[in-house]
Amino acid sequence: MKEPPFTPERRKSSPHAESFVQSPYFSPRKGRIPEFGDCDRQSARDDSPRTSLPLTHDLENPSTFSCHSQKADPLEANGMDSLMNRLFLAKPTLIQEQIADDPWKLLVAVTLLNKTAGKLAIPVFWNIIDRWSTPLELSRADEEELISILRQLGTQTVRAKRLISLSRLYLQDPPSSYDPRPSRASSPSKRESRFFQLPKVRYTATPISHLPGAGSYALDSYRIFCTSHENPLSEEWKSVLPTDKELVRYLKWKWAYARKRQWSPNKGVLGCITLEYIASLIKELENK
Repeated sequence: MKEPPFTPERRKSSPHAESFVQSPYFSPRKGRIPEFGDCDRQSARDDSPRTSLPLTHDLENPSTFSCHSQKADPLEANGMDSLMNRLFLAKPTLIQEQIADDPWKLLVAVTLLNKTAGKLAIPVFWNIIDRWSTPLELSRADEEELISILRQLGTQTVRAKRLISLSRLYLQDPPSSYDPRPSRASSPSKRESRFFQLPKVRYTATPISHLPGAGSYALDSYRIFCTSHENPLSEEWKSVLPTDKELVRYLKWKWAYARKRQWSPNKGVLGCITLEYIASLIKELENK
């Protein structure tokens, strides 16, 4: 008698038929826990609310604030959003930014601002520019007339001679971004300390370093404002460590608003912004 063909027995389906046990020796590698200040990477395990947030924010549109972290507290993100809008409105207004398209005007302005309050120096600056609007005109200015305009600022004779000399040399040897000149000033970041003597380091070369009055304040102002105007992609301002309090206030604002970083004129970038830092900075800027 012929045997029937063999048919394998069909197993009953089980709800756990597709499940499997993963060996602990082949478990997925855990994500890297970010180091201190590493704001652009998300922690592998972070169940606590954040006070330091990785942010994106359009410099020209403060309403575009967002947080990359999916675990950030929405209320905290809204609080940061509100603070960033307030920070935008607290932006310091400096004459250097208004005239960044003309290095000659910037040099005239910082010559007047050096050791003089802005509320006194800036009106005099505009009077000079209205009277002599170009380097050629100021180079031919009557020295006594210029002294009379500068008298209220003090050291009027020295400033008048410097402004005329500056304008003449500016015409003879104008600055060029393709031709940086050695600087006579020492680097602000290497100045003398109250506790010990540091070796003086020559300031970095700039296109205006050869002109009269190009001290560290003028060079800092040029590198922060003029280089960014000449090339919007320039990041020269990031390497400036000024000692002038108004430039320090401006860079604190710019680092916090444009780069979401805390910044110190002595140590540079310190880490990511926090709610507490932004609130403190706004208070500092608003209560000038």
